[in-house]
Amino acid sequence: MLKTGLILLILFFSFHSFSQCLTALPPPDCNGTEPLLTDGETISGGSTKWYYGAATTINTLTLDGGTMVVCGNLTIDKFYMNTGVIFIRQGGRLVIGSGIGAGLQFKGGCAIYNYGTCEIQRNLTLENNASAASPNRVINALSSSVFKMSNQYFVINNAHSWFVNNGYAEFWGIITDNQSSAGSICSGNGSITKMAVLINKVANAYNAPNGNACVNVYQFSEFYGQLTSSATLLVCLGSGHTSNSGCIPFGCTPNNWGAAQVFTNCTGCGTLTALPVWFTSCTASAGKTRTVNLQWQINAEAREGLFKVLRSADGFTWEAIDSLPAGITNFLAYNYTDNLPVPGNAYYMIQYTNPLRGMMTNSKMMKIFTDIITGFHLYPVPFDNKFFINYEQGAHPEKILLTDLAGRDIRTKHTIREGSQSVEVMVLDNIQAGLYIIHMQTNKNVVAKTIFKR
Repeated sequence: MLKTGLILLILFFSFHSFSQCLTALPPPDCNGTEPLLTDGETISGGSTKWYYGAATTINTLTLDGGTMVVCGNLTIDKFYMNTGVIFIRQGGRLVIGSGIGAGLQFKGGCAIYNYGTCEIQRNLTLENNASAASPNRVINALSSSVFKMSNQYFVINNAHSWFVNNGYAEFWGIITDNQSSAGSICSGNGSITKMAVLINKVANAYNAPNGNACVNVYQFSEFYGQLTSSATLLVCLGSGHTSNSGCIPFGCTPNNWGAAQVFTNCTGCGTLTALPVWFTSCTASAGKTRTVNLQWQINAEAREGLFKVLRSADGFTWEAIDSLPAGITNFLAYNYTDNLPVPGNAYYMIQYTNPLRGMMTNSKMMKIFTDIITGFHLYPVPFDNKFFINYEQGAHPEKILLTDLAGRDIRTKHTIREGSQSVEVMVLDNIQAGLYIIHMQTNKNVVAKTIFKR
């Protein structure tokens, strides 16, 4: 028999590892001779109670520091949990009913280790009172384990709260709030996590460190941080899925799945049987002539689809500056040169899309600094419909070009003021507010700077 004190000691001092998913504690045996829980009781610290037998519904039960072991089929209509541990043995089933009407809150020192089937019919929140010494953990322990909150929300809003899925898990929605931690949702190899709604407010909340795992989102998503840095996380998006873009002014980035392999118009994780393409390496380096060289490798030959080169001046707003077809080489390595990089800090990602398979995946983000060559000054900044360029004496401008961040030309009219070392640039196109790049070729060199349109 596993003693409660030992359970709590291991629970309190087992720390989370980002390289692997947390593992569940082994469940106590069910020999038929253990003390049985009773309807209406409170299981306090130091106590362990068992349930085994046919399907039964009890009215109330409170777990206040103790341990409950479910070996049979048990439904609890009104369940309260302050602290403690729940074990659901393989072949066992626990249903936490909606009898109280309010959501279930884990405030620290709460754990569910599910080796069988667990169904919760109330919203479940892993709350702020948890700590490193008193964490919250919900672990779907085996590939055969089932965890269901089909019409309920599962919320993590604490840095010491974790959900691990090694089997099948189903929710109405999962919310990883901005108080949660990277890796707070950890998916084991071959696991399936299904939901209608996914809301993510922390970078890399989802992790798949042990092999391919699938997340199925069939209705709605919202992101205030990229979902994952794991290329082994597969995302299956239903045909009706939309990603919130109305929150952009407040900092959200729609469809920010990070390094995940994304499949659109996907009917379920079971359809993802083909080996996906993902990036095994991706680098950016500065060239000798003020260019940026990009190199990337993939895990398998891609005979179809397209690579898009994405560039950003801030790491949030991305535009495709070029594309090249997959399958142009028998090797797994590709390269690209950006001849007109953003001056200063620039960010790049490579996106692979395969419309025939409904697949999209992004590489990691690469950051590089391109020297800003001094020699001219822009004003006013920001500008409305015209600006001026002051240049050094003797640096005669031969060509002036205004582009957006994707490299598209903006129509302008230039007037050089004799004797003033100044050029007036009138913008003829009706352009939106944002960052643009002014390129100027002189008799000495080629220079570029960013400029902001009001």
